[in-house]
Amino acid sequence: AAPSRSNGGWVGSNPERHSSAQPSPYLPSNRMYHPPMPILATFRDEARRRGLLGADEPVDAARAFALVRDMPYRRASSRDPLVTAAEWTGTCSGKHYLLQALLEELGLATMLIVCTHEFTAENSPWLPPELLAQLDDGPMPDVHQFLRVQSNPNAPDGGWVTVDATWPLAAGALGLPVNKEWEPTRGMQVAADPIELFHTPPDIDPQTYKEQIIEREIGDQVARRDRFIEALSDWLARSLAG
Repeated sequence: AAPSRSNGGWVGSNPERHSSAQPSPYLPSNRMYHPPMPILATFRDEARRRGLLGADEPVDAARAFALVRDMPYRRASSRDPLVTAAEWTGTCSGKHYLLQALLEELGLATMLIVCTHEFTAENSPWLPPELLAQLDDGPMPDVHQFLRVQSNPNAPDGGWVTVDATWPLAAGALGLPVNKEWEPTRGMQVAADPIELFHTPPDIDPQTYKEQIIEREIGDQVARRDRFIEALSDWLARSLAG
């Protein structure tokens, strides 16, 4: 089935940016909880192998978020969470599919959100000159993914908060909007300016769902977008090397 349009329940329509000060945009009836994919042990072992986690250090929600966030921003060979963990790299899709699996195995309910957005010189002034030049022909359309996590089911609003692990912490020095801390009661900044929001149905492959939206919303600019994302990944890798 084709993706259904929604502004995600946000107050108002087509919000330019989500603020944690806004009312929770999801009702309890929107709750999506998927059977957890057993990946936590594999993820923990890989983090230890890479020297990113102590031998006796546990992986809780905050540690899982930080480890996934700080993975290099680059597409892995597959968005499968096991592949993302093994290759230790990902863009918004791979990172959030992995983080969703980890958080659910830790007992947290989650929702995977897709949003359309555009890179522009105004909302992404941190882009280097060579990428800003690619915007001379117009905004760069993109489709972004992030999570909603139920951190406190007993809260009056259901305890849902926004979680976005897209940009590595080190990228903050380049001006990117990085989320520094996991705060269970406070939502994070979305690494995009959402135009339209879509709830990912629990009964469809999330990458298939995203690709349906890309085909519909980006159309003949898919190749242009892919070149831009690849160039963005290369720039971040060069800039954050060492």
